Amino acid sequence: AKVKIYAFDVDHTLEISSGPITLESLVPLRKEGHILGICGNWAAVAQCVIGWHNLFSFIGPMEIPKALFLNQIKTFIRADEYVMVGNILNVSGASDDKGAAEQAGWRFISEISFAHGER
Repeated sequence: AKVKIYAFDVDHTLEISSGPITLESLVPLRKEGHILGICGNWAAVAQCVIGWHNLFSFIGPMEIPKALFLNQIKTFIRADEYVMVGNILNVSGASDDKGAAEQAGWRFISEISFAHGER
């Protein structure tokens, strides 16, 4: 089976921070064997989601730009595909997740598209 790594922004992406993506919708991805992580406001997840570590395998970035964090993940964690899920700057949020994904060579899915079923 092909393994994907999904990195999720938090603010205006996940339901815990005014976004359209429910945590419940992520569970099937984890059960399919994909690796899920946070590339955004990880502190909100760690503080608000009981048992967050059962769903997410990594959290960050910590003191580095998102593109660099995504590069580190891609360098050291092998997968068949790398997917960043988040905002488009000034369209659906205040962070440039699409730009970070492009810089790091990751496929990008907007939070709206993911909430509507794109994987």
